Amino acid sequence: MLDTVLQTPERIDPRVKRTRKLIVDAFVSLQAEKSFDDITIQDIAARATVNRATFYAHFPDKYALLDDLIREGFGLTLQARLSARMDTTPEHLRQLFLAVTDHMSSIETRCRRSFKMFESLVEAQIKRQLGEQVRAWLDIQPLAHVQPSRLAIAATLMSWSLYGAAVEWRRQGGEQSAEDFAAEVLPLITAPVSVLGN
Repeated sequence: MLDTVLQTPERIDPRVKRTRKLIVDAFVSLQAEKSFDDITIQDIAARATVNRATFYAHFPDKYALLDDLIREGFGLTLQARLSARMDTTPEHLRQLFLAVTDHMSSIETRCRRSFKMFESLVEAQIKRQLGEQVRAWLDIQPLAHVQPSRLAIAATLMSWSLYGAAVEWRRQGGEQSAEDFAAEVLPLITAPVSVLGN
């Protein structure tokens, strides 16, 4: 079930992958030097040693590039945190929470200058992928009698709660370890499962 959520892309021509990597690496290196607003497509293309048409063959604009980078980055963080077999215990949700805190900390460290500007993109990507993960987790719970629409609502509530808890942990400045914070908040986040089970 986990592999259906964390799919690997189909085979891509190695030249296309290399060019895309050049563009992504150029963008990441420019992020360390300039704010996102100041980075132009021409800057990215020049740094990647490609022309603008090649950039546009891969991405419609720099926002799509950023969105793709955030999506892939969080996907890799999820893969690093989650086992190949989805667990029925709350441990799976704990790992999802820790994946969010890992990813947010990493982004803030690497993109301190521009993080506030694209925080909403980060939030949207994380919530979407968390929603898919939580829904897949709910699907293996003993909840066969529950209507799919209620499971979808529960997945949304739980994934948004996981994200919100990570934001609160970050806002508190890491006074507690992410693991200790998770132990406190996960019983609240998993409450919808007990309600669904009744």
